[in-house]
Amino acid sequence: MIRIIERYLGKDAFIDSGLDGRRRYYQLRTKADKAALGFSFEELRYLAICRDLAAPMLPEGVADRIDRSLTQLALHLGEANGHSLSGAPIGFRSKGYIDFGPHLGTIATLRHAIDKRQVCRVIYKAGGRSSESEYRYAPGRILAMSGTLYVQGYRLPEGSLLKERPTTFSLHRIAEVAPTGEYFRFDAADADARSFGLNWHPPKRIQVHVAPQAADYVRDRIWSDDQTIRDHPDGSLTLTVSTTSEKELKAWVWSFGELARIVAHQPHSNEDHHVGQW
Repeated sequence: MIRIIERYLGKDAFIDSGLDGRRRYYQLRTKADKAALGFSFEELRYLAICRDLAAPMLPEGVADRIDRSLTQLALHLGEANGHSLSGAPIGFRSKGYIDFGPHLGTIATLRHAIDKRQVCRVIYKAGGRSSESEYRYAPGRILAMSGTLYVQGYRLPEGSLLKERPTTFSLHRIAEVAPTGEYFRFDAADADARSFGLNWHPPKRIQVHVAPQAADYVRDRIWSDDQTIRDHPDGSLTLTVSTTSEKELKAWVWSFGELARIVAHQPHSNEDHHVGQW
């Protein structure tokens, strides 16, 4: 019977058989299955979306390489599935952008240091300052926000591998970064608790009143892990969040115009917990 079935399968299909204990099984296979890459065409589309989202921050040469790689993957999958990678890319209108091409070496060094938990010596020039400063630094993660890349981590005391204070650097303001040959053991990303904004200062609680017209937009999203929302009879709400960037939160509130306002906030600590500048 198996031979009769195989006679009508064609050149691309065959029947595979084997033993599972005392039971023999038969499985219909295709030659295309053997060349499969291990992921679906839908996943390739997701990768293409990620490319479009990251494109504004990528140097032109890097973006072109990603395009070529995705095209090759699409062609390979297309041989088996009859698909092609098509569709209009996601577009962006930017009033200004940072060219990260000259900073690819910095990004590569930081990524390797994050992966290996290497201590780095960072030479940094903060915004509004004329001179550079040197830091011992434990990088935790690289973040993208509003067209800018940041690295979050911890400053370390001289001669120590213990945390001193959380520190955020604007990546394009890093003049030099190099591993020191030392390794730290803690989680420099501190990703367990997520607050509103980048890590510029210790967390503080702020309450924001949101008008009914914008209430659904705010209610549908998570702004900090410990947020609370209190609904009011008129359809408005009060959002209470923890933020590590009061500037970002104020800018977010102002973006609503008259539909949102800050109604209460915890006094800011005077302790310098950040280095990077806007």
